[in-house]
Amino acid sequence: MTPTAMPTAGYQRPNRLDASGLVASVIGTDAVEAGPFDFTAAPAHGEVRAELIRAFVAATDPDGRWRSPASMGTAYRTALAFLRSLDRLGIAITSLAQFGPEAWWVWRADRESSNRWPGQVNVMRVLLKDTPEVGPLTRRALSQRTHKPRKRLYESYTVAEFDAIRRRAAELTRATEARISANTTVLQAHRSGQRSSSEPTVTIGDRSWTRGALLERLQTEGRLNFGRPHAQRTAREVAALLGTGHLHPTYALFPTRTELLSAMALLVCDRGYNLSTLQSMTVPDLASGSDRGTHDDPVLVAHLDKPRRGHHRYFSNSFTGPQARTLRRVVTITAPARECLTGLGHPTSRLLIAGTSSGVTGHPTRIFVTDEFTNGGSVRRWDQVANLTTDQGELLHLHFNRLRLSEQVINRKSSQNSDNVSEDVYRRPDALTAHLLQDVILDGQADAVAHAEQTLQIRYTKDLADLHLPDSTTKSVADGALDTAVGACLDFTHSPFTPDGQACTASFLMCLACPNAVATPTHLPRLLALLDALDNLASVNPSRFEQLYRGHHQRLKHLLSSSTTEADRDAARRATNDTDRALVERLLRRDLDA
Repeated sequence: MTPTAMPTAGYQRPNRLDASGLVASVIGTDAVEAGPFDFTAAPAHGEVRAELIRAFVAATDPDGRWRSPASMGTAYRTALAFLRSLDRLGIAITSLAQFGPEAWWVWRADRESSNRWPGQVNVMRVLLKDTPEVGPLTRRALSQRTHKPRKRLYESYTVAEFDAIRRRAAELTRATEARISANTTVLQAHRSGQRSSSEPTVTIGDRSWTRGALLERLQTEGRLNFGRPHAQRTAREVAALLGTGHLHPTYALFPTRTELLSAMALLVCDRGYNLSTLQSMTVPDLASGSDRGTHDDPVLVAHLDKPRRGHHRYFSNSFTGPQARTLRRVVTITAPARECLTGLGHPTSRLLIAGTSSGVTGHPTRIFVTDEFTNGGSVRRWDQVANLTTDQGELLHLHFNRLRLSEQVINRKSSQNSDNVSEDVYRRPDALTAHLLQDVILDGQADAVAHAEQTLQIRYTKDLADLHLPDSTTKSVADGALDTAVGACLDFTHSPFTPDGQACTASFLMCLACPNAVATPTHLPRLLALLDALDNLASVNPSRFEQLYRGHHQRLKHLLSSSTTEADRDAARRATNDTDRALVERLLRRDLDA
């Protein structure tokens, strides 16, 4: 191992701002530069811009809150938008010391009116809290967090759509692996000297190139340039030789950004990763104890980073079976890109790397893409290449947040979040959850109804013979000897509400929920009087009704609607007398309680 030289005495970190103080540079934890972040085009507003830049530099320090390039880019764009919006919103300040709570509410309301998702608001909360000039009253206003809306603008894919995305992404990933693996094999043969005089060649300028030689040049430089004249014709000939089809020859060894989306979609379908976690993935390790000589059933360990977890941001996942084979396929697809970057002086352990033939990329090499894979219309191109349709026959759009939601809903488990968050935020609000569980829900409802009918309801009968009671009990019920305030009690010493063998001391209202209670047409006038009294209480004192009587009211209504006819109730209501009403009044005043 090469020894590392320690800093000399008096060493200081280099200034991350250029001479103008308007361009910040950030070296990430992977030693790759993020940015640069140029604030030159933003209005100054006195010292406001400079104060925000200092806060941005502090928040992106090695010990700062933002460490991923994606988070830094989001914060940078939000800060620019903030500076550009101040004039439009009438916020006239020359320092953030003048930025009061009222100004914050104005800016926040403007953002929330155009975007229901609180991302920009939360970014500026963090950035302003890191600005020393912001006053204490404004800091109190900033302390009020904003939350994601409970209702998303999208719902999960259907099961058929989710499965279609998974299958198509797997097909496209296998095709990409086949192309890159075939060319990698040719390159290895070329390097080992396995060449033939009859090998096909293509002429570029005054030189003939074999397939292996072209691949060696591509692996070394990262891109194939053909110069002029006849560049397009030469590119077509080289593409034919390298087997890239309609793609530029550069992609003989490197995946396109759109092809990499297929691999990302597979990882989301398997594990529910979000985009920031996907982009931070590194090459997985082979688990300790796995046989490195076989690839049939590897066990891979992926090391992941989710910054919003704070101290628990770094974690590991194990991959086995089909998921491990998918991950190994992704490693194979991107391995030549990592080798090329090492040769160019930019070594990396990142898992996801795409090539480009255009030179439009934020990577220092201007050759490879290591983040923001969904930018630049790549998702729309994936939609066209995949050519999938929704259940309604329309073109199916790949939406990574929606795909992640679908994984949790369909697989019924949490992914990168707690069980409570997965259940309350992702699965329960989504309509597909109820659809997938409708059989369970209906069975549960039927069981609950059956249980209520058997154990939580007074029985009503017009013919006591239907109850198959002993003759003495039947006579006592008919004579009114076993009457309570709402019916008749068949077993006063074996109540579900008091210890077995003791006399029941529960309120007579609980007879409505007791399996020992029975009502006959003789009790119907009193039951109707009780229903009227409870309805009156609900209108006069709703809070007391909700607290004490709603359950009894529901049981009574169910009993009357399921066991009696409207004609029965009309006749019984006419037969209700003052004695019945007085008894009900005493019952509700609890004069009859034990």
